[in-house]
Amino acid sequence: MTAAVVEPKVFERLKQAYTEKFGGSPKLLITELNHVYQDKTNNQKDVISDKTIRNFFNNPEPMKMQEKNLNFLCGVLLECESYQEALRQYAALGLVEQIHDNVNAEWLQRYQEYIRIKCGTMKVLTMTQPVQLDSIYANVNVLESIKSKKQKTIEDLLANISNESISFSRLSYRVSDRNIVALDAVKRYQKLFLWGRPGAGKTTFLKHLAIHCITELGKQIIPIFISLKAFADADDKPNLIDIIKREFLTCMTEPSQIVEELLEQGSCLILLDGLDEVPDAESDRIYRNIITFVEQFSKNNFVMTCRSGASDYIFEHFTEVEMTDFNEDQVLNFVKKWFEFSEEPRLEDKFLEEIEKNRSIKELTASPLLLTMLCLVFEDNYEFPRNRYSLTEDAVNILLRRWDANRRINRDAINNLNLPYQRKVNLLSQIAYEAFNQEPQKYFWQQRELEKLIQKYIENILEVSPNTLAFDSQEILKAIEANHGLLVKQAKDLYSFSHLTFQEYFVAQYVVENGNSETLARIIKHNLKNRQWREVFLMITGRLANTDEFLKLMFYEINTLVESKALQDMLTWLDDVTTLHGVKSSSWRAFYLFVDQEFELYINRLSKNDYTLVLAERLASMLRELNEKQKKKIPRSQLSNFAFNLVDTYAKAAAKASEKEFDPQKMSQLLRKELPISDHIAAISLLESGVTIDKEKGVITINKQKGEITLDKEHFHVQASSGDRTDISEEDIIATAKQLNFDDLADELMYLQDCFPADNAPKWEWQEWAKNLKGLMRLYLHIGFDDVTLSQQQIKSLEDYFYANTLLIECIKGDSYSSKELRDQLIDHLLLPYKRIPSKLL
Repeated sequence: MTAAVVEPKVFERLKQAYTEKFGGSPKLLITELNHVYQDKTNNQKDVISDKTIRNFFNNPEPMKMQEKNLNFLCGVLLECESYQEALRQYAALGLVEQIHDNVNAEWLQRYQEYIRIKCGTMKVLTMTQPVQLDSIYANVNVLESIKSKKQKTIEDLLANISNESISFSRLSYRVSDRNIVALDAVKRYQKLFLWGRPGAGKTTFLKHLAIHCITELGKQIIPIFISLKAFADADDKPNLIDIIKREFLTCMTEPSQIVEELLEQGSCLILLDGLDEVPDAESDRIYRNIITFVEQFSKNNFVMTCRSGASDYIFEHFTEVEMTDFNEDQVLNFVKKWFEFSEEPRLEDKFLEEIEKNRSIKELTASPLLLTMLCLVFEDNYEFPRNRYSLTEDAVNILLRRWDANRRINRDAINNLNLPYQRKVNLLSQIAYEAFNQEPQKYFWQQRELEKLIQKYIENILEVSPNTLAFDSQEILKAIEANHGLLVKQAKDLYSFSHLTFQEYFVAQYVVENGNSETLARIIKHNLKNRQWREVFLMITGRLANTDEFLKLMFYEINTLVESKALQDMLTWLDDVTTLHGVKSSSWRAFYLFVDQEFELYINRLSKNDYTLVLAERLASMLRELNEKQKKKIPRSQLSNFAFNLVDTYAKAAAKASEKEFDPQKMSQLLRKELPISDHIAAISLLESGVTIDKEKGVITINKQKGEITLDKEHFHVQASSGDRTDISEEDIIATAKQLNFDDLADELMYLQDCFPADNAPKWEWQEWAKNLKGLMRLYLHIGFDDVTLSQQQIKSLEDYFYANTLLIECIKGDSYSSKELRDQLIDHLLLPYKRIPSKLL
């Protein structure tokens, strides 16, 4: 086995990494070596023995070691493929102490200042002035395997959608692959070809690399940043070496000899930006120039960037990697830097809170370019526009037009295509709409499928020749992928929209552009219950000039979901009980319905599930917030307050009857705010120790650190009011019943107080007592029924009903235009049975 004396500088790097990563512990290092390499060596013994590790690192001078072991050490400690790769990195990055004689400090300082000016700032989109690059730069990662070249099936991709580890967005098309920090990839591979979507941060990364070299490495390596578009556009058609020499004219009068010596020494990092921006007419010349230059000066380091799918050229000496989307940590880092010096306090926290509320916006933050757009928008008004459509339209505009226009790049000229902006939008809208209307909905396409769809669209365009349809459809698909990043390859020959948000946007665009009353009614009828159409509905209302008809159609369809007698009876009861209690409004109907779902007052536990409970709570909260904003909230009546005190008592007794703990801290915030439990229970449960029941005296006492809560024969305690509750503080419940003219109920409650079960009474006694109390509430206050059971279909209809009502409210609250009169009528008549809704709304 070949042995080698380790090069001293590499030895120093190994020792430094050994200390930093493993604290100089042989055991920790051997554990990692075994984890990485043991399976590959097919040997159950340690990859490298403890003795060998100690001898190697404890020796003050480099010693001989088998090259196989050196490869293992370099792989774990230096993240190099081999010892030889470490040597190449060492030489390429200029880590040797010897600096070429021609690297004169004076011209070098001038050149470094030139690089700082050229690469140290950025100004994009609506920025009014440039910003320092490193003030907002966030590290980016790359995939070492190119997605578009991997063999996968649509089933493989669909299986990954539900994988929570893939990403933090609503729907990620990204397959979980090993990725590394982009800067580490530059160190690992001498010649790196970097693919990336539009706006992925390719140019920003190369500029960061250039600044990194002059600030961190000083004289060790000379960065040279070349725009390949500028190279291709040069009138005199120079060679690449001539373009590089011109970079040094600002710091020396005769750069030829010095530049060539630097290149011969391998002292440069050549950054070639934007292969996709080279016009077709110049592409062969530029390609040959790059190949010739790389072969002539192969000792240097190279990084070249190109938009994904924009080039078919093969650079055989380059290792290809692909830029990944931002992950959550990178988004947080970027946002923190962006708002660090904002005059508005905690603006980054407000930004992050807002994107958490809106998953479709959060999805866009994965793109550095679109994250920049979102930060600029938020910085202007300290909030995002309520209109989802307009915000996504801005993002689509950036990718289809503004991003290239800002940099004066004419993609149509480059690719000899002339599909106008609106036709591109219409084409993508048709593709998205047809896919969303399928069952199940379609998110991925074979390449040939997309080409056929494009061909079907463009065959009606007068300028397109029938003889070139197939070729033109291929070119259009390639252009949309490479130039705009709206359709992207997720695997070999498999495409999707880059973000689900964009697919939803184009669906909404198609519906509005092609919609009439009939179409809108059909869309609502078929898709209102489909949760995957939620964002589309919100975008449609943001896009329509007037949403009255759309909202009215939604309201009609919502009410068809509860046509069954059982659900109509439930809504009738809901209207009756809120009317009787003096709180007749959609907001109070929603809250009463939520309380019923929580405590099983009308329908039994077989007719509810966690999802319906969540939806009911959300609906109640949204309506309450909407009424408060419109200053139309009806205050709680004295009777309503009294009724909820009885519900609170019933809930505790019912929990005892079912041998469950009644823990108010586990209840929703809305209930704890509105019901008496929030005031007098804290962390104490009726069923925990600390509760004493005296049957003879008819007293239930709950011991607390701050006093006692008592229900006894003389005083059925009523909680002090808070918030918008009517004040009935410190009055007994019997007196309150009489005050409200419920004398018979007062007599019944007095009798019920005498019947408190003993603490150790059998469960059936508590069940009987709770049932009796529920019967009284039903008889006198219209609260609850004995045992209403819904079928599985009715339960599903109720879920859909809750969901559709929340969606309607979201559409109304969005930045859409509709008549105030209609909005008010729709809100006022939510959660009513058919017979109590005016015919003009149905």
